[in-house]
Amino acid sequence: MNQDRHLLAQKTHNSAQRLHPSDPLYKQWIFRYTFLELDKDIGERGDITTDALFPDDVEIEGFVISNSEGVLAGIQEANYFLVGSDPAFKPRIGRLMADFLKKDGDVIAPGDIILRLKGRVQDVLKVERILLNLLQRMSGIATVTGRYVDLLRRLECGALLVPTRKTVWGLLDKRAVVVGGGGTHRLDLSDAVMIKDNHSVILNHDIGYMIRTCANNPGRFLEIEVETKERALEAARTFKKLHTPGGLEVPGVIMFDNMKASGIRESIAAIREAGCESEMLLYEASGGIRLENIEHYAGCGVDIISVGEITHSAVSLDFSMEIKVQN
Repeated sequence: MNQDRHLLAQKTHNSAQRLHPSDPLYKQWIFRYTFLELDKDIGERGDITTDALFPDDVEIEGFVISNSEGVLAGIQEANYFLVGSDPAFKPRIGRLMADFLKKDGDVIAPGDIILRLKGRVQDVLKVERILLNLLQRMSGIATVTGRYVDLLRRLECGALLVPTRKTVWGLLDKRAVVVGGGGTHRLDLSDAVMIKDNHSVILNHDIGYMIRTCANNPGRFLEIEVETKERALEAARTFKKLHTPGGLEVPGVIMFDNMKASGIRESIAAIREAGCESEMLLYEASGGIRLENIEHYAGCGVDIISVGEITHSAVSLDFSMEIKVQN
């Protein structure tokens, strides 16, 4: 049954297919951290240094070089920025030719050439920092995610690693997690129901009421945070009653928030003993989970493990651009 639940978690908590420029929402996120960042960087007067030093007809090649070892991410987004974006946006970046030599998910090492740009010196240097920032941050997240995923694989744990909403670059951070081998969790507040601790406090921790009320519009899944075994049991009983023919059609998810692995294990055992488990019920561990202690959570029976560190504390990889003047 664990394998079936793990497959279900992949469907509910991994919306990787939506993190593509063809999705209008995701395209807005790419635009925000490329074209809008470029507009802010250019300011009102443009790159006054480059404009002063070079005439318009100087052509150069720029090579993006990796100075770090890790997992590459951000190529899809860089390709949209430099090549695939709306023609109306192209005047902002000028006439550039891009040759991508590596792809998302590649393991890179110092000295690897990631991509080559050709164009006017003004155009190449104008996009340099935006491009490097994009690749550095996303690759840093993909790299740390890969470390977690590799460890879970070695532990023979089928749980899906996902980020929290503790992001800096929103869905771009979540896309980087996907490249590193993880899932997405919710993409936004409208994606799925997530009953958090603050909801519970306001409603006096009435678990049954909150789940039943939100079942009218659950989104892709209906999830609730719990911090005790008793509340986990109440949530499981409510989901069991709702998961009947004509009832709740999406999975119910119990998130064990800031609970020790031993407490999660005991809670899941109690749910099973009470006969409240079903094929539509998933378990998630969240809160205080790091690379140093994830082994404990990998063996406690959960289907999803959410980790804030992979996005809010990821260290960017180091990339640079080397220039070659065209004769």
